[in-house]
Amino acid sequence: VTVKSRVDGELIQVAYKEGQIVHKDDLLIQIDPRPYEVQLAQAEGQLAKDEAMLKNARVDFERYKLLLTQDSVSQQQLDTQVATVRQLEGVIKSDQAQIDTAKLQLTYSRITAPITGRIGLRLIDQGNMIRANDPNNGLAVITQLQPIAILFTIPEDQLQQVLPKMQAGQPLVVE
Repeated sequence: VTVKSRVDGELIQVAYKEGQIVHKDDLLIQIDPRPYEVQLAQAEGQLAKDEAMLKNARVDFERYKLLLTQDSVSQQQLDTQVATVRQLEGVIKSDQAQIDTAKLQLTYSRITAPITGRIGLRLIDQGNMIRANDPNNGLAVITQLQPIAILFTIPEDQLQQVLPKMQAGQPLVVE
């Protein structure tokens, strides 16, 4: 598996050594999470602001409903307030999506091993700038060892010894 980043940022930690056996979900690389933490805080602040506006719009809607029964406002004003409430409800959904995106980006700043295996040569160092989906060789390569498949050729004159055993389903010994 060639390990690649899903986010941009400065590499602040390489948590493996070349040739080390890594296990699925082990931390391999940490990208600076601070920009993504700031994005999350901004999205949460925007959500709080928009929730306050929605609360106010709902209160106004209730007032307009009461005033309409008293013939103090027009139906158009009430309809406009209904549209405002629905618009702000949509904004809240958009804000929540921004929060979810920021949380996902924050998660992607921790790059973990997708499989268990032996990690190859270190291709990056602390302080490097990492680019999402960089077309280069990736950040690391992990080779799965168990299970492992090996393909090899044998001389044709030895096929007569191997084929009957393979056809019979017998295990073959390889040295």
